[in-house]
Amino acid sequence: MENWLIWLIVTALLVIIELFTFIVATFCLAVGTLCAMVISLLGLGIEAQLIAVAAGTVLAFVVFAPVIRRWQKNKEEQTGTAAVSNMDALIGRVVETVEDIPQHGVGRVKVDGDRWQARCDGDMEVPAGSRVRITGYDSIILEVEKL
Repeated sequence: MENWLIWLIVTALLVIIELFTFIVATFCLAVGTLCAMVISLLGLGIEAQLIAVAAGTVLAFVVFAPVIRRWQKNKEEQTGTAAVSNMDALIGRVVETVEDIPQHGVGRVKVDGDRWQARCDGDMEVPAGSRVRITGYDSIILEVEKL
């Protein structure tokens, strides 16, 4: 099998991975393998092809990665779909207390089957079974407000 065909197949696989994962690194590697394919079509040896992969990948990281990241950030800001994860994903959720939350004390709430420590923002006691909204967190203790 010709080297250029191998580089073309690798490039196609990397582009497919990029389309499914949106990892900028796979796009940059695809650019490098595309450069190697061109070098192979010019009839140069494997050493030149490997140098082309390395140089093309580094060049793609320098040129394309900042542009792609900026585009992704602008898209998230425009659509309001910025991905939140971990504790930040809990903020705004409405949950139920499973233990009383005493005034200036800590109780428990149930979030997706897990029990979390919680304290109320205001100077009030929240009885078990009340619905509360998660407003923030301090370490692993959720801050809630009564609805």
